Amino acid sequence: MLRSHVKLMATIPLETANRVIEKWARALKEESPDMYAKILARIPDMQRFVERLAQPANAGYQGFVNPAFTSKSGQGASDIETSHGANLKRSYGKYLAKVNFLFGTVDGIPAKRFKEMVDAMKSMFGTGIAERSLPFTGTRIEGRSCVPIAVHWLVQDKRVLDWLRAGDSLMEGGPYLVTFPNQISEFKAALTGRLIQAGAAIVKSNFDSTVMSDQNSRINHLVQSLINPGLGLTPFATGGLSHVDYIMDHDQLFLEVQVDQI
Repeated sequence: MLRSHVKLMATIPLETANRVIEKWARALKEESPDMYAKILARIPDMQRFVERLAQPANAGYQGFVNPAFTSKSGQGASDIETSHGANLKRSYGKYLAKVNFLFGTVDGIPAKRFKEMVDAMKSMFGTGIAERSLPFTGTRIEGRSCVPIAVHWLVQDKRVLDWLRAGDSLMEGGPYLVTFPNQISEFKAALTGRLIQAGAAIVKSNFDSTVMSDQNSRINHLVQSLINPGLGLTPFATGGLSHVDYIMDHDQLFLEVQVDQI
């Protein structure tokens, strides 16, 4: 018996992404003086640089060199790691020079180079989030997109009825709780992450059907592992009577949610 069925459009205009990026860039540039001060306060001298940057970086580097490796000059892995650590400790001057260069006042403009860098990143970053993130999450200003709607749908949050957008289709029923009431927070967190990762992978693959099928299988496996078996729902599976699937419909990506009870 079909209990719930909704199709949620996974898209967001590039103009919307650009508005989000403009807000992001404006906030970064406005905060640049405080950012500069915080950087200098956190790393005020060479000792702090070594403790907070050089030593952690060197610790992360250790283990990358094959223990059996020997360079042409006769240095072994431990010698190379020691040399790398020493070079990091000596690089405080270069680090400070780069920070001052980036946030320094030029032509009477504080942090001019940093602000120019932020502006240079806007186009690339805006296109990226328009393709890989915002289509699935949405924004507070523009409204929620398919992932938060689907997740709240499956925990029977009736607010989602007001979140549906012009491109969405309510086929049957309404929000339906599929998990245990005391596990709603865990369910929402796990499914949100899985859906965003799957959506990004599908977009990156240029909507390859094999990738979409694989990602849908992972989504439904997760949902099935978290449902309340006492509800007697048809097992969640890609294309099954109960499913959470990304689908293509007339060259448009949708997230389809269907809940069926045996």
